[in-house]
Amino acid sequence: MLSLLAYTPIHLDKKAEQGPGVGDVDIRGVCHIPQSYLPQPLLDLNKLFTKQFIDNGHEIINADGFLVNTFDALEPVALAALRDGYCKVIPGFPPVYAIGPLRSQHNSPKVEKEEATSSPIAWLDRQPARSVVYVVFGNRNAMSYDQIREIADRLEASGCLYLWVLKTTMVDRDDSVELTDMLGKGFLERVQGRGLVTKAWVDQETLLKHPSMGLFLSHSRWNSVMEAAAFGVTLLAWPHGGDHHVNATVVVSGGVGLWMEHWSGDGEDWLVIGEEIENKVKEVMSDAAIRARVMRTGEEAAKAIAEGGTSYRSMQ
Repeated sequence: MLSLLAYTPIHLDKKAEQGPGVGDVDIRGVCHIPQSYLPQPLLDLNKLFTKQFIDNGHEIINADGFLVNTFDALEPVALAALRDGYCKVIPGFPPVYAIGPLRSQHNSPKVEKEEATSSPIAWLDRQPARSVVYVVFGNRNAMSYDQIREIADRLEASGCLYLWVLKTTMVDRDDSVELTDMLGKGFLERVQGRGLVTKAWVDQETLLKHPSMGLFLSHSRWNSVMEAAAFGVTLLAWPHGGDHHVNATVVVSGGVGLWMEHWSGDGEDWLVIGEEIENKVKEVMSDAAIRARVMRTGEEAAKAIAEGGTSYRSMQ
């Protein structure tokens, strides 16, 4: 995303000579980003967001440097381009320091004890290692009731253990719908013991580092990508907007997981059939090769922030 920010003004200057619209973006030395992957507001050059994005792309040359929540083994191509190649495209481009994955501070013993006895953690403690599917699409992404029912029906049918943090509105204070209204009468009773559904806020980092976590079905916002990478949990990316599609390319190239690209449709009527979700979840959960690759990425993340590691040295 930093390389896209820096390159967008150059791209638009070139594109203006070819015709209207934004089009695909070929970021020199990094990757090709199809127009459909771009944050949707960028497609309208008259939007305030787009104008600010372009202005920021011009102004970042004045920074003394950038600290980025990533690590060398996750994004080697983009980091190499930003550090070495960009000086040819944007003379004087500031130095870039990868300092991730960033972690929250360790909790106090009192908080850790409270977390250990709270519902999600206590439930996870009772599950086998690498057995739980964690489903959450962030604090600002609401799904249609039809899509929620599709996910619910197939999670129930799959036989998998799962923890689902469910959101129905963009703003928490507007979320007054009961779980039974969304999931149907009797659903919570039928899945009791092997499925936990909650609308409450959870500490995602604490959940992802739990040994029972086996798969993370996520919208692929950057914090989620980095936390999955840090703890070696396979991420199944289901982007919804914003920077999610760009991040999903890193999920694949960086060895964090898979991206079901055709799940990411446009419009409220777009619906991913539950049977396909179930089949893919079961397939990825049982794929030893994918899990091994993701665990290697987790090991690289740990090396990066350890004393003498690439992110450790960058921070120094």
